Amino acid sequence: MAITPKLEPKDTTLPPPPSKQHTNPEGKTDAEVQKERDKALKTLSEHRRATAWPVGRRPLERRVVWARTRVHLPRTYLAREGSDVRTVQPGTEVNALVHRHYFEAVGRDGRRIEEGAWPNYVAAERIIARRHEYLGPDPRVAGYFVDAAGEYHVKWYDAFLGDQWMDNRKWTFDLRLDARGRWVAADDPE
Repeated sequence: MAITPKLEPKDTTLPPPPSKQHTNPEGKTDAEVQKERDKALKTLSEHRRATAWPVGRRPLERRVVWARTRVHLPRTYLAREGSDVRTVQPGTEVNALVHRHYFEAVGRDGRRIEEGAWPNYVAAERIIARRHEYLGPDPRVAGYFVDAAGEYHVKWYDAFLGDQWMDNRKWTFDLRLDARGRWVAADDPE
């Protein structure tokens, strides 16, 4: 009977420490990836701003809601005077709803605004004011944010001010890599 020696554990060698210029799986450095990200961010944000539709004009595209939900519609810039919340039914076209809401004359729903109480960014006093005139000089709908409850919040972009806001806070536009390695929008309300 032969005696076989017991195998001794072997020390594994550790990989070398990463250098400052480590690469990602595609072989690009962090600086190259950041440069690509910045370029994609600029391109996509310019596209989003260009496709944002002025709320005072009819929208060119349709956005249909397929479940009962609510849409939050701020009364003034950054919702300083609160928001109107509209319940929408399945099959409702949200862009048309937003346009109709903000194209109404102020006070049509029974509420009157005292003269000078809210800043009107567009028209002079004593002229029939529309709701969108209290949102800023050039409010545009850049899209919608759907919260955890499934409710829609309008994402505004003001072309004159260069400002992006939603309800009572600002929103930012950011990117992330998808599974295919392409840069896609990852909106993050602040």
